[in-house]
Amino acid sequence: MEISEPHWNDILSVTGLNEAIRDLLENRFAYVRVRGELSDLAQPASGHVYFALIDGQSRIRCVIWKGNRKRLNTQPKIGQSVIITGRIAVYTPRGEYQLIVEGMQDDGAGDARERLLKLHAQLSREGLFDPERKRLLPYFPAVIGIVTSRTGAALQDVIRVLDDRRVGYHLLVAHARVQGDQAAQEIVSALQQLVADGRPEVIICGRGGGSTDDLAVFNDERIVRAIAASPIPIISAVGHEVDTTLVDLAADVRAPTPSAAAQMVMPELDHLQQRLWQARQNLVRGFSALLVHHQHRLSQTKGRLTHPRRQIDSQRFRIDELTERLNNTTLQAFQRRVPEMANLQQRLVQWPSRTLPMQQTRLQQDQQRLSQVMRVYFLRQADQLAALIARLHGVSPKAVLDRGYALVYNKRGTLQKSGKTVKPGDIVTIHLVDAEFDATVQQVRKPS
Repeated sequence: MEISEPHWNDILSVTGLNEAIRDLLENRFAYVRVRGELSDLAQPASGHVYFALIDGQSRIRCVIWKGNRKRLNTQPKIGQSVIITGRIAVYTPRGEYQLIVEGMQDDGAGDARERLLKLHAQLSREGLFDPERKRLLPYFPAVIGIVTSRTGAALQDVIRVLDDRRVGYHLLVAHARVQGDQAAQEIVSALQQLVADGRPEVIICGRGGGSTDDLAVFNDERIVRAIAASPIPIISAVGHEVDTTLVDLAADVRAPTPSAAAQMVMPELDHLQQRLWQARQNLVRGFSALLVHHQHRLSQTKGRLTHPRRQIDSQRFRIDELTERLNNTTLQAFQRRVPEMANLQQRLVQWPSRTLPMQQTRLQQDQQRLSQVMRVYFLRQADQLAALIARLHGVSPKAVLDRGYALVYNKRGTLQKSGKTVKPGDIVTIHLVDAEFDATVQQVRKPS
C-alpha cells in the first residue's frame, strides 16, 4: 500500500498529522525485532503487561496484551535482557507510539546481568560495601599510586590535574590493561605491586569512559576483593559520572571521573596557603587567650596568698584564745563541783551513822567519776592544743629551715624570692636553722 505524503503547503489538523504518522509507522514497521532490557514493569488487574524497553541511552514503551502473554516463551521481569518481536502502534489521541509485543525470548546479556546481581548480593553480605569500613583519604599525600593503562586518557587527565594544582607530587604508575580478557588479573597484580611497594599513601584505580562492555572488567570479583583487602585507601575512578561498578562500591571513595579523583587527592596551593594562614591565626588567638587566662589565675592566686608571719600571728591569737577558754572551762567546772562537794559533806555530817557508810561509798564513786571526767576533758583539750601547735609549727619559717632550706635577704633586709633581683657583687644575709651569715654573690645562673 502506498501512502501519499502531505504536500509541504498543506495545513493539517493535529489529528490529521497523528494519523499520517500512524499510517507511516505502522506500515513501515509492521514487524520489528528489538534487543533491550526490561524496566518499569507494571501488571494491572486487566491482565495486560506494560513496561519500558531500554538500552542505556533510549527507551520505548511496550505492551503485552493479555491474550499474547500466555503464548510467550518467557515471562517478563525487571532487569531481564530480551529480544522482542512486535509491531509499532500509534495512539492517535495523544500522539504516542509503543511496541505491541508478539514474541519475547531471553538474550544472553541477561544472564550476565543476573550473575552480576548475584555477585553484588554475595559481596554485600560479606560486608565489602559497608560504609563503616571506608577510610578517610590522607589530606596531602607525598606519594600517589595509580592503576590504569599507561597509554589511556585517564592517566593523562590525572597528570594534567595534578600539574595544575601547582603543588609538588610523586606519582607511581602501575600499568594494567583496563579492558579485555587479561585486564582483571593485570589490575589485581598492579594493585598488589603498589601495596607491596609501601610508598603510596593513596591509590587511584580506574579508566576513562566507555561502553558497558568496556567497563565490565571493573565488576570482576577478583578486583573487588583486592581493593577491599588493600591497607592503602583507594579511590575508584571508572568511566563517567553516570557509570557505577562493583569496584566503585568497594573503594573507600568513588570519584565520578579520573580528573575528579586527582582533585580529591591533591589540594590546590592557594587552598593550602589559606589553611596555613587560618591555622596560624587560630594558634595566635589560642596562645593569647591562654596567656590572658593564666595571668588572670596568677593575679587571683597572688591575692589569696598570705605572708607566713601573718599566718603565725593569726595562729598565736588562736592559741591564746583556746588557752583562755580552756582555763575558764576548767575553773567553771571546779566551781560547779565545789558547792556540790560542800553540800554532800554537810549532808554527810547530818545523816545518821547507819547511812554514813553508804554515803561515803557514793561520795567515793562521785569523786571517781569526777576525776575520770576531768581527766578525759584535759586529755581532749591537750590533744587539741598539740594539734594547733603542730599546725603552727608547720607554717613556721623555722620548720622550713629545719628541712634544709635557707632564707636569703639583701642588705636592706628584704627577702630575695627570685634570681632576677640578685646580681654578682651583692652582699646578702643567709639564714639557716641555727645560724645566719653574710655572703657575697659571685655568679647568678639558672638551675639546670
